[in-house]
Amino acid sequence: MSVSSILYKAMVKALSKVIESGSIPMPDKEEIIERDEDSAFSFIAWGDPQISFISPLRSARVYAACRDIENAKGKFDALFLLGDITEYGAKCEYDMTAYLINGVKDKIGKVFAVSGNHDIRLRNYKKQLGRFNGFLSSLENGVKGSDAHYYHSCELCGYKLIFLGADRACFEGSYISEGQLKWLEKELETAPEGKPVFVFNHQALKNTNGLPMTWLGRGKWRGTVGWDNDKLRGVLEKRENVIFITGHLHYGISQYTYENLGNIKAVSVPTVGVLNHGPFDKLSQGIVFSVYDDRIIGSARVFGEGRYVDKSVSNSSFTIEL
Repeated sequence: MSVSSILYKAMVKALSKVIESGSIPMPDKEEIIERDEDSAFSFIAWGDPQISFISPLRSARVYAACRDIENAKGKFDALFLLGDITEYGAKCEYDMTAYLINGVKDKIGKVFAVSGNHDIRLRNYKKQLGRFNGFLSSLENGVKGSDAHYYHSCELCGYKLIFLGADRACFEGSYISEGQLKWLEKELETAPEGKPVFVFNHQALKNTNGLPMTWLGRGKWRGTVGWDNDKLRGVLEKRENVIFITGHLHYGISQYTYENLGNIKAVSVPTVGVLNHGPFDKLSQGIVFSVYDDRIIGSARVFGEGRYVDKSVSNSSFTIEL
């Protein structure tokens, strides 16, 4: 038996102990998620599961969030994981994440993911790309992208989905090559007319979503895409109604969650696995999206508790007019 298999089995066992102890409560069914069948496209977005082989609590938080989806009424078109799937990019951590996500395969049509800095920064880049794609292939409803790079695109429910990713290992930011930028420009140009385009990336754009404050104020570039930020933003701004959805900040639902930047509508999604900071710092947060012809509604949810975020919290619900 491989070391990875041994660690994975130990992680499953540790998760069972945490669940049995009751230290991580499971969501009840008093305020279940209910898909609006009138929506053209309905999906769930989670930031940073960051599953770790040394922290069973993270697995338990994602497990609880999955139980909330399991309790839902209706089936969602997709679940998006916004990077930092793992803490160290280890195979056992990807295997554990697949174990958790496959538990709600009947409630989710497709599962997509972008890579985060934690997924690639400590290991060989090409090996980690293969491991990342192997993870997506191991999901019952997973959608694997390119074998050559992290970025790719597809259409779902008539909407263009674009997934970005670093073109080399980076410790915190994301290196977006000229090749990826040219590809992105073409993808935006050929997206269906009159409809929003959904672009997913791990890191947010500089000076958006409350940065640098929402990344603890640690320098104007920290927490952002990085040195390629301005070039990326320039490409995104060429297309109307680009819905740019990111994770990475670990900042709870707040006034900074949604920001209208003109052609770009920037949404920052809290973490579902590790600690959120900010005024609303509940665990296991995420956002439920309902897409209509003329608007998109984002409903923030504390998945671990099985309830929507209180209306008193800024951006607990927000509307993107199209």
